[in-house]
Amino acid sequence: MQSSRLLIVVLVASAAIAASGCHKDEVRVIEVPKDIPSTASAKPEAKPEAPPREERTTVPWTVPSGWKEKANESGMRMASYAVVSPDGRSVDISVVALGEKAGSELDNVNRWRQQLKLSTVEAGALAALQAPVKIGQSKGVIYDLASDEKVIDDKYRGRTLAVMWPVGNLTVFFKAFGEDALVAENKAKFIGWVASVKTGPGDGEETARPAPASPAPDVSAAPPAGADGLPEWQVPSGWKTAGQKPMRLASFEIAADGGVPGDVSVSSFSGAAGGLLANVNRWRGQIGIAPTDETTLAKDSKPLKLAGGGSGTLVDLAGGKERILGAIVPSGDKTWFFKLKGDDALVSRERANFVKFVESVKL
Repeated sequence: MQSSRLLIVVLVASAAIAASGCHKDEVRVIEVPKDIPSTASAKPEAKPEAPPREERTTVPWTVPSGWKEKANESGMRMASYAVVSPDGRSVDISVVALGEKAGSELDNVNRWRQQLKLSTVEAGALAALQAPVKIGQSKGVIYDLASDEKVIDDKYRGRTLAVMWPVGNLTVFFKAFGEDALVAENKAKFIGWVASVKTGPGDGEETARPAPASPAPDVSAAPPAGADGLPEWQVPSGWKTAGQKPMRLASFEIAADGGVPGDVSVSSFSGAAGGLLANVNRWRGQIGIAPTDETTLAKDSKPLKLAGGGSGTLVDLAGGKERILGAIVPSGDKTWFFKLKGDDALVSRERANFVKFVESVKL
């Protein structure tokens, strides 16, 4: 499996590596990640030989030294890290993917400024607040905002570093917030971290992909997924590989009769990745339906048994013309996300195929 395929949660992913809005923090909405963890440019380089599966990292970036992974208390983040100094000062670092309600760049900058008790700005002032950065193979900008007064425990001035990365119909946020001086000390690491993000070829150009000269081959006849480091599975006839996409391990496209093709994504994240309820509510937000609760979710979801011996949870979410079938499968120190999104008729037609696909997986 190529390193760039490690990009997903999103977002939860489609994240794997995300809710339905952008409120106090970017952690209110997520998805895939379309799913789900772009302005990134293509990366036309030779495919490296896939290393043994156990040597691969579980996140699509390099975590700087001194950054400690921490629990995802909000249940909505794709990743969380912390830097803590001996004197108690700290920095909170997060990765969050937001859907259609992420808000504009100006909205988010002013939200961050308000958190620092700074005055809001007009759109024309944004350029003066930006500095260029690399987001993997993509070009982006970073905002470095510092408070004038003590906003952290009435003891410290605060500082925010933030980078916004549009990916399909998501926006991925990389953000550090904490004590002014400690954030400044970690700025170079933050910039290097964002630059280390593995962005696959064609990022942000999914709609501009040239049509193949001949019909795409039936993926069900392709080599087993396990040969490329992915789990083994049986791909239904008619599902076509969609190439590498940010925040995903694998993608498939299902043809529609004159409509938008169905989109199947596979992603994985370390740990619980926010848990079942948070991720289901993230998906619900993507198609405009209200969040659910634990009791209702238990009634509406169904268990799944995988060929490899694992088990997961299947949800079927309908919202107007769009529908999502999703399966969330905890396995060891990871959580796997399988998702089909499309119009209601297509998803209904492919429901049995999707279930068989997930059930065929051998993690």
